[in-house]
Amino acid sequence: MARFAQDKLEELRERANIVEVVGTHVRLKRAGRNYVGLCPFHNEKTPSFSVNAERGFFHCFGCGAGGTVFDFVMRLEGLTFPEAVQSLARRYGVTLPETHEPGGPAPGEREAMYRANEFAAAFFSHVLWKTPAGEAVHGYLKSRAISDETAHAFGLGLAPAQAGVLANALKRRNLLEGAVKAGLVRSDGGAMRELFIGRLMFPIRNAQGRVAAFGGRVLDERLPKYINSPESPIYSKARNLYGLYEARQALARADRAIVVEGYFDAIAVSQAGFKEVVASLGTSLTVEQLRLLSRYTRNVIASFDGDEAGRKASMRALEVFLGAGLLGRGVFIPTGLDPDTLIQKRGAESFDELLKNSELLVDMFVTEEAKRGLSLQAPIEERLKAAQRIGQTLRLVPDELEFNALVSKTLNRLALGPREEKIIREQARSGGARTKPQGAAEGKSRLEAGTTAELGILGVAIIRPDLRPRILEIAPLESFDDEQLRALVAEACALPAAEDVPHQWLSERLSQEQRERLSALAMEATFDDPVNALKVLNDYVRALVKHRRTDRDIEALRREAVEAGDRDDATLKAQELIVLRRGITNDPA
Repeated sequence: MARFAQDKLEELRERANIVEVVGTHVRLKRAGRNYVGLCPFHNEKTPSFSVNAERGFFHCFGCGAGGTVFDFVMRLEGLTFPEAVQSLARRYGVTLPETHEPGGPAPGEREAMYRANEFAAAFFSHVLWKTPAGEAVHGYLKSRAISDETAHAFGLGLAPAQAGVLANALKRRNLLEGAVKAGLVRSDGGAMRELFIGRLMFPIRNAQGRVAAFGGRVLDERLPKYINSPESPIYSKARNLYGLYEARQALARADRAIVVEGYFDAIAVSQAGFKEVVASLGTSLTVEQLRLLSRYTRNVIASFDGDEAGRKASMRALEVFLGAGLLGRGVFIPTGLDPDTLIQKRGAESFDELLKNSELLVDMFVTEEAKRGLSLQAPIEERLKAAQRIGQTLRLVPDELEFNALVSKTLNRLALGPREEKIIREQARSGGARTKPQGAAEGKSRLEAGTTAELGILGVAIIRPDLRPRILEIAPLESFDDEQLRALVAEACALPAAEDVPHQWLSERLSQEQRERLSALAMEATFDDPVNALKVLNDYVRALVKHRRTDRDIEALRREAVEAGDRDDATLKAQELIVLRRGITNDPA
């Protein structure tokens, strides 16, 4: 992750006041020391979203979103921490030194490519809307049922039919070198020639809204019908999605993403009211694209052709989704149509009905296996092969709770027995360790006990700098299970009382859930009073000491239960374990 000079981050944090940044997206009203409004990350009618300007945090008590000003931009625009810093720096005029990665573009080259692309996007737009050449294209857009408003929203443009026009304009503005590196212009027999000539242009923006590449469609019978910008230091089609910037806020608000294939599909679906749509840039979905989408939502619906090829594509997509840590859903567009023509011919309601009836890709996979006629009466060889196929696919499910549920569903649906279940689990285990299920009883109780105490102590160090010396006196940092939290508390307490904990520390070293829990603490009025703040600190320290001791007892009993050779002895150990866990769950400390 990119590192930024602390003085520059502090300058940016001072200029990018969190109330001002949030206020450009949320109508805030003063309520005591906080500001409140309707959360931009979920639909609500009663305000549950708060911003504390003094402490520099926001938190929604409805959906749990929270963090610093950088977290707000990251969540709203789907950016990484470095991207959020750069976005705010551009907005508030803070100059950040550009770093040069080994093997990457030299300092300034990326910016030169972006500037060339952004000039070209404005140039193409001017040709489409302000010249006689563009007037004929207006009729083409109307024939595709694309309104002027929608065309403007997606930044559509027109590349001139005459070679050299764009190249000369770029040269006059000293942007030609960046355009060559971005693939807009290339040398052709000593002369400069544009990649896109006489084409309808689709700017491809990254998550920050900067034009990283273009797609171009012919308006006659030339081939190829579509061409795209080549790969460059600022663009990789496997790591970008068309329409992502335009859809970014709708993705978070709808908490779902619709993935289609083509530019016109994305534009038509968005115009029909489904603003949470992106396109995969003409390629099969990649793990990188899905991970990019998962910054906004984990609910992704992919569209496939309704023919046999589309069915096979959905099965290939399942492994990509699982590789990105998502289950994914799918819809099948009727044969002979695509999302664009489906909406034109049958209306938005028809597309909406498909979305409502979308299926989990895993369920589709099981259905395909069922079509093979598997049952307990099928030959043993067929059942064993099926179990191997299923195990190979489900091995990619990272969460143990989801994996167990899917195995049970598959066994019941296909009428497979214990022997097949064993093979499925063995095949899945060969793919690596599975993560603990989120929200499981033990995980939750331990989080509410020891880990919450650790995070609470860090919160006191951030919110009440005057109590940092007291933390070092009474908090047993050696009892922290989370080494990252232990290090953060130690480093925070080493800072002078007048110095805030750097937000870069929080963004780089804490999980999103941990930052959200800290933001909830930052909204509490309890910390306004020094006596109450000290009492809260003492409570956290007591909880930490008590629950860490219990954790050690649980671990010892677990080992004894596992190692017990006698079944009755193992049962007794397990019962003792349950009692201890219930003690943690019921303990208010």
